[in-house]
Amino acid sequence: MDLLIFGGQSNMEGRTEGLPVPNEAAPGVWEYKFLTDSIVPLVHPAGERILPDLDGASEGFGSLVPDFCRVYRGETGREVLAVHAAKGATRIDEWLPGTDRYRTALKKTLGAKRAAGGKPERIYYVWLQGESDAIEHVPTEVYLERLIRYKDALKRDAGIERFGIIRVGYFTAEHEFDEAIMTAQETVCGCDPDFLMLSRITASLSLDPDWITPGAPGHFNNRGLKRIGEQAAHALAVYDRERDGE
Repeated sequence: MDLLIFGGQSNMEGRTEGLPVPNEAAPGVWEYKFLTDSIVPLVHPAGERILPDLDGASEGFGSLVPDFCRVYRGETGREVLAVHAAKGATRIDEWLPGTDRYRTALKKTLGAKRAAGGKPERIYYVWLQGESDAIEHVPTEVYLERLIRYKDALKRDAGIERFGIIRVGYFTAEHEFDEAIMTAQETVCGCDPDFLMLSRITASLSLDPDWITPGAPGHFNNRGLKRIGEQAAHALAVYDRERDGE
């Protein structure tokens, strides 16, 4: 069984137009619930509210997590245990070690490892975040340094093997600030082998209203998150096969 941890802000949390239909768990795809210390079939809405640090898919609707895990399971052949650890409207500095949010997300991750019966075959982290940093005009070099610090902490404390990035899309009216975060995410994937770029599709989708939740600018609808999740999962599965020389 592989452990996949999903972190980030509202687009990772999930802020869609409604509950996706159909909504059935794929065979061999599970979710860890921290509040009940249980493993359950993964369906929408993913996640759980552990205030003030983590939240589930907003209003009980959709996220990219189930589609990501379904594709990853299908392409790798291994069962998946998902940890949804996201929270809307959060900057990267609010996730760094020493914060309450980091401690809560780490407790949930370690709980999932115990519930899975020991060390999973793989532990991968998937990150979709940066909109709030763009709003705050965080410079590329600052976001880059924080991203590496966050990864190093997760590698040390949670045992993640790779930190996968779904590159952030356009969220602000001044695209230069979104692109500063995109540049940091591209740079880190080029200079640090612990990082993997899983998808860049959010940039184009974020500019097309067909993929956006009505009344929630910058937030992907169910159709958008399904496409993002499937593409990113395929990229991670390809990497997984290549690491084993397949």
